[in-house]
Amino acid sequence: MDLLAMVTTSRPSVNVGNVNVSFYTLEQLSTGVGTLFGAHLKRDAKLLWDEYGRLGPAIEDMGDVDTDRLLARARNMSELFASLEEDLPKYLSGLLREARYLLRSCLYAQAIAAGAPCFSVRELAVRHGDPNLARLLASRQEGESTVDELNECLSRLRSIIGEFPRSRNGSLEATVVNEWGQPSDLLSMAFMALGISGKGSDYAEVEKILL
Repeated sequence: MDLLAMVTTSRPSVNVGNVNVSFYTLEQLSTGVGTLFGAHLKRDAKLLWDEYGRLGPAIEDMGDVDTDRLLARARNMSELFASLEEDLPKYLSGLLREARYLLRSCLYAQAIAAGAPCFSVRELAVRHGDPNLARLLASRQEGESTVDELNECLSRLRSIIGEFPRSRNGSLEATVVNEWGQPSDLLSMAFMALGISGKGSDYAEVEKILL
């Protein structure tokens, strides 16, 4: 179960058993306007308590997803998979988590573009007639990460967004150094791949909502 709580000060998410609680300030939540995260909240969230009447309007104002823009951004972010020879020995787990995130996001975007929104990996597996897809996309995984899983995610991702752009920085670590100090999808995703941003759900991994 995923719970969201609006707070006045940023704080890390909390996981207890199968329950994840993510905390967002109003400013952080506003970054979800026009994103998959916002669309998912607007479509599926159940409001449990809103004492001051702020959370409900914030969710209602989430807007629509520009799926073409989302897919273009995902392709730009896929640049981080173009330096695997350098990064794979140290960051397989993070790269696989990032690949799952991008693949899952692109499949959700495709569903929205087709006029049939979906934010469930199990439902995606049914729609695609591919039972293995639910296991591959699940954000919570058991067992060690494998190169085969990463390659499968990347292959499926290429089938949606095309070939990945050439790496401009040469490695995840170099991306963090070169992109530091500027608003950058690449910087946020490099942090996510390096495993610096924590171990909660995908949406809790980064302070700013990405897609």
